[in-house]
Amino acid sequence: MIRFQRLTLIMMALGIFITGLELSHSATDRETKSLCLECHSKAVSLIDKPVVHSPVKEGKCTACHNPHASKYSGLLTDSDSNLCYNCHDREKGFAAKVVHKPVEDGKCLSCHDPHSSANPSLLKKTGAKSCFSCHPQEKIMAGKNIHPEVKKGNCTSCHSPHASSNDGLLLKERKALCAGCHYPEGGKRRARQCVYNVSGADCTGCHSPHSSDRRGLLKAELHTPFKEKKCGNCHKEGEPYSVDKVISQCMDCHKSTMAGFNKINSHLTGGVKDPCTTCHNPHASDEKHLFRDKIGKVCYECHGDSKVHVANSNYKHPGLDRCSDCHVSHGSNNVFFLSGGPGTCSSENCHPAQGTFTHPVGEKVIDPRSKTPMDCSTCHNPMGSPEKFILRLEKDRELCVQCHRQ
Repeated sequence: MIRFQRLTLIMMALGIFITGLELSHSATDRETKSLCLECHSKAVSLIDKPVVHSPVKEGKCTACHNPHASKYSGLLTDSDSNLCYNCHDREKGFAAKVVHKPVEDGKCLSCHDPHSSANPSLLKKTGAKSCFSCHPQEKIMAGKNIHPEVKKGNCTSCHSPHASSNDGLLLKERKALCAGCHYPEGGKRRARQCVYNVSGADCTGCHSPHSSDRRGLLKAELHTPFKEKKCGNCHKEGEPYSVDKVISQCMDCHKSTMAGFNKINSHLTGGVKDPCTTCHNPHASDEKHLFRDKIGKVCYECHGDSKVHVANSNYKHPGLDRCSDCHVSHGSNNVFFLSGGPGTCSSENCHPAQGTFTHPVGEKVIDPRSKTPMDCSTCHNPMGSPEKFILRLEKDRELCVQCHRQ
C-alpha cells in the first residue's frame, strides 16, 4: 500500500513536471524571435528592412534554423533551395523547359535575401541591377540605340526570372511577345525595308531585342539583299514558301558554298530539311556569317545529345561553345567534321606538343581493339568526362588495360 502511494505521488509529480515543460515550451514558441535576439542582437539589422520574409515577420526563426545542431552552415534545417521549397512549391514557377541557371543550381540567395529587404520580392538589388550582376550591362546595352524596356531596366517585362516554356526565359513565344506592345490590336504589318507583309514573322530575325547601333534596332550584320532593300531577289510575291526554293535561291549567290557540302560527311544529309536557314538568318544577325544565334546554341538545337553529355560531365574541354574552333560547319571528309582530321588537337593554337612526349599517336600506332590509328580521342573525350583530363576511363588502371593486357 505504501509503495502504491509513493508511486502515485511520483506519477503526479512527473505529470506536473511534464505539464510545466509543455507550458514552458508553448511560451518559448511564442517568444522564439525575442529569445534568439537575446544572443543574436546583431541580427536585428537583418530583419528591420521594409519587406520582411514571412517566417521572420511571424517570429518563426526555427522554420529555417535548428536551434541546437545542424550539418548545414548557419544551423539551417536543410540545404540550399530544398529549404526554400519547403514553402515555395517547386512546380509553380520554378520548373519548366528552360530554367534560369541560379534556380537550376538551387542558388535562390543569389538574388533574394532570406530575412528582409528594401526591395519587392526580397530582392537584393532592384530591377536590372540584379540581372546585371551576372549578365554584363556593357554587352546588353552596347549599342547606341537601346530598347525602351531595357533602358528602363524592366528585364522582367520580357523574361521570367525563374523558369519558362520558351527559349531565353521569355514570358511568351517571341512573335506574340513583341506584338503585345508593338501591335496590340493586331492587323497587317509591313517591313520598312520593303512592301512585304511580315505579320506573324519573328521580329528578332531582323531586330535586336536589347540594343543596336542601327536605326530601328536592326541587327549588326545584314544580308546584302536585305541591306539593299532588294527583297524581290529572294521573295516572289504570291509564291508560297518552299524549302527547295530556299536552298536553290541561296546557291544562286553562294555557289562556292556547295563545294563545302559535297563531302563524305555533310550537313545536307541527316534529315535536315533546310540546312541554310536552320543555321543562318536570311535577313540579319548579331553573329558572324549571319548565324541565328551564338554558334554553340545553334549546334545544340540539333545535337541535343551532346548538350546533355556536356551538362552531365564533371570535366569539360574549354571553349565547347565555340564549335567551329574544331569542327567544319558544312561538310568534311574527316569523322566528326573535324577541321584538321586526327591532328585537330595538335594544331599550333592548341596542343602542338601532343604526341611528342605523351602516349604515342599517329598512323603507326594502332589501337588493338578497332585496328585503327590512335589519336587524342582514343583516350580523351573532348565533349566531357567524369574523369580528370577528360579521360574516357579512370587513369591509373582502367584506361590502360583496355589495350595493355597480359
